[in-house]
Amino acid sequence: MRLSVHGSRTLKDERVKIILMEEIVKHGITEIVTHAEPGGVCGVARDLCKEKAIPLTLHFLNFKYLRGAFEHRSLDVLRDADRAVFIHDGVSKGTSNELKLAKKMGIAYSYFTVEPTKYESSVGFEIDKPWDEVSFESLSFETEKDSDG
Repeated sequence: MRLSVHGSRTLKDERVKIILMEEIVKHGITEIVTHAEPGGVCGVARDLCKEKAIPLTLHFLNFKYLRGAFEHRSLDVLRDADRAVFIHDGVSKGTSNELKLAKKMGIAYSYFTVEPTKYESSVGFEIDKPWDEVSFESLSFETEKDSDG
């Protein structure tokens, strides 16, 4: 099962990697298809493939299409996959256009909106319930023992 990855260039922290890993497990993904040049979400996908030895197919811009180069690359990425994931900052027009293409093409997809963070490295998911409501029983904590006993 091939997953096409699309998203905003402003998103490149661990939240993107976590979403991608969850999508890979949830849908039994065996290969990633994405855009070769952009950073952000596509860059995280390329790095994840390298880290986890996941097969990767890249599509490059082809300027024989002039101004249509970006649209043609997106179409190629979408056509080359079984489903898509969109990780959007809510602003990027490119990601919005790609989502419209996927809908028009009838491609199964997942869509996530993630706000950009001002930090290079941040697992900035919102806390969805107070910590006093979280069960810590399933967590195991190791304590360091003294050398005396």
